Amino acid sequence: MAQTPQPHGEVGVWRIGKCKWFNVAKGWGFVTPDDGEQDIFVHQSVIKMSGFRSLGEEEPVEFECKVSDKGLEATVVTGPSGADCRGSHRRPMSKKRFRKIRCYNCGEFANHIAAKCTMGPQPKRCHYCKSEDHLIAECSQRPEKGRGSEGTDTELGESRV
Repeated sequence: MAQTPQPHGEVGVWRIGKCKWFNVAKGWGFVTPDDGEQDIFVHQSVIKMSGFRSLGEEEPVEFECKVSDKGLEATVVTGPSGADCRGSHRRPMSKKRFRKIRCYNCGEFANHIAAKCTMGPQPKRCHYCKSEDHLIAECSQRPEKGRGSEGTDTELGESRV
């Protein structure tokens, strides 16, 4: 039975290197050891730092690694002398698509709702003409189509009974 070749590099020993590259969107990258051995895979979950975990390009690191089925993989990554890593200045693009919604408090089309509105509580007013004298149901400036009171045709005002 043939043995699979083992990657070089000591397992369980702290080594020094630099980040070769790191994909902040996917959360993984590679570290190049200073001893010239093969690159080591790094996942964001093993990086010692607070907040969003990543590595900056050419960032100096200290790491411990293990042999995985795909080669060497870091088990712990720190900055020099065990300090927190600095991380990349880049952040992944948000997956959320922001759609503008109308805040029922200030009436603006923005990315907030009334509960998070910075303007504080505003008086009730018509959402169509912004008047504080009435609400949208009684707005005289609103077109006839779409008003829809129960039992009447919305365009002709005829009874449907």
